[in-house]
Amino acid sequence: MLLTKEPFLASVALLLPASLGMGQSVPNAGLTYLENVQIPGWSTKAAGYDLFAFNPRTLILYLGDRTNHAVTAIDARTNTAVGVMPIPGKPGTNGVLIAPDLEQLVATDNKTNVWVWDLRLPDGGPDEYTLPNIGGGTDALDYDPFNQTVYVINGKAPYYITGVSLAYKKIATQMQLPGSPELMRFNPVDGVIYQVITDSQNHNKGAGVVAYDPVSNTIKNYYLTPNCVPHGIEIDPVVNAALLGCGTNQGQLLMNLADGTTIATFPDVTGSDLLAWNPNLRRFYTGSGSNVSTTTGCPSDSAKHTPVVGVIEARASNGVVKGNLVGVVCSGRGAHGIGVDPLRDFIYVGTPQYPVNAADAHTGQAGVLTFFDPAPPAQGPLGPIQVTMNALPGNSTSGSFRTALLGRHLELIAGPIAVSGTSARIVVTTTVGNESVECAT
Repeated sequence: MLLTKEPFLASVALLLPASLGMGQSVPNAGLTYLENVQIPGWSTKAAGYDLFAFNPRTLILYLGDRTNHAVTAIDARTNTAVGVMPIPGKPGTNGVLIAPDLEQLVATDNKTNVWVWDLRLPDGGPDEYTLPNIGGGTDALDYDPFNQTVYVINGKAPYYITGVSLAYKKIATQMQLPGSPELMRFNPVDGVIYQVITDSQNHNKGAGVVAYDPVSNTIKNYYLTPNCVPHGIEIDPVVNAALLGCGTNQGQLLMNLADGTTIATFPDVTGSDLLAWNPNLRRFYTGSGSNVSTTTGCPSDSAKHTPVVGVIEARASNGVVKGNLVGVVCSGRGAHGIGVDPLRDFIYVGTPQYPVNAADAHTGQAGVLTFFDPAPPAQGPLGPIQVTMNALPGNSTSGSFRTALLGRHLELIAGPIAVSGTSARIVVTTTVGNESVECAT
């Protein structure tokens, strides 16, 4: 379906136990360890992986599996590996992503390619998109549900953010970035993609976050973070704040996306790479496999790191946003990647060794650790409500929509006014994620 130039944003949030040792100053986050999901071909000597992606329609968790040069699928209902989808050329799989409205799975191959599977056609092979101008290293990616485009960065110079239109099956946009990039996240509040910059080629002098406008294909803002070289990023749209996963010995940083100011830092959780966000509980989870904080009480591994999962919240009171470190749970060696199932509040962390052993890196088991977060939902079930639409910046419209709870489904009845074109899309942030609704005028 064609999109208008004025996509809408309805910014509404419908929104062996692992234990700590003695002497910690950071509280236990209260997560319950469930099991270690075994992945074919993984061992304590070979367990390479990167990003996770969860499909709420099928309850399948996808993993960028570098060991198997594939995307590996985990059935979240049984916590078992149910399939391995090889990527052509046997690359080192980096990013995986689900476009929920299109039922498509997207993966990057650390080369120059993006691969897209239509999950409605299980016997079909992937579409291949070769990104122009890049030096290789296709890596992190995120999805803009307004224009149904996935945005991909590459980790080898020259550095670009490239838009691949899943709706029109073509390379849509490309823009060179000011430094080496890592993760990015689409923000439904303003329709902007927030891209972290490590600037590794310049000794991290330009480390920070750029606000990339996918409509104009330009950078709107560049927020430097001198006390954080960010790798991961996740966004809480309710308070318009982002948690940055800071590496080495730097604490995690909570940023106000309205102006780039720092809301809070969390020095008890360091050495993070990837992050996960649970919109149901409104909690951030950190993949802190290289943590060097001594306040957690968790055991060290053979690299003298103390791997943890940090649990962090952002809440607003009287218009003031504050951050809170809920606590940590002890994790596995090198556990830098993390995923989440927001329907059942499960957290998944890949590791080559659990439990850790400072004397020997090859004891225990490799796999995907599964934790349960028993915290109550950030918002209870809703009955019918009335919501006012907000157009994205640079656009104008008016109108409202109301909702009705029908069993386990939420029905939306929209009434947009003054829309040009023949169709539009409303994106609603729910306790599952950013869900889109097509509407014709």
